[in-house]
Amino acid sequence: SFDSLNFVYATPNSIFNNRNGHFHHNDFIGKPYGCKIRSANNRGLGFVYLLKPTPELWARSLNHRTQIVHELDASMVVFQLGLKPNMVVCESGTGSGAMSHAMLRAIAPGGRLHTYEFNKMRVDAAKDDFESNGVGHLVTVHWRD
Repeated sequence: SFDSLNFVYATPNSIFNNRNGHFHHNDFIGKPYGCKIRSANNRGLGFVYLLKPTPELWARSLNHRTQIVHELDASMVVFQLGLKPNMVVCESGTGSGAMSHAMLRAIAPGGRLHTYEFNKMRVDAAKDDFESNGVGHLVTVHWRD
């Protein structure tokens, strides 16, 4: 269901487990987005769909380190700011990074986001998330109050 989203980085020879069964990452790799993958157990009755990663899906599946700006509000912020490709943006309060991802999509491919966070643990987690999601080259996370 839409209430049960898990963001999974496909790694060869790994297994993802949820209430619908066991899913081998090797079955994900090379498959097109939208593909339905059957579980390796439960006689294949359980299934998952492979969805293309977007800031909206990522925000719904992430562990909220702080309160986040959800997709409808984020889209309005991006629109009102008039963000366009290749712009440089400064953000105060990285938090969980949900708003950052929405802005990064708008300013890609050559833009730059400078985001500031006072909490060192959130800074480190955000840096890891940006790198894992392939947008680390577009963002500098600053640890400052």
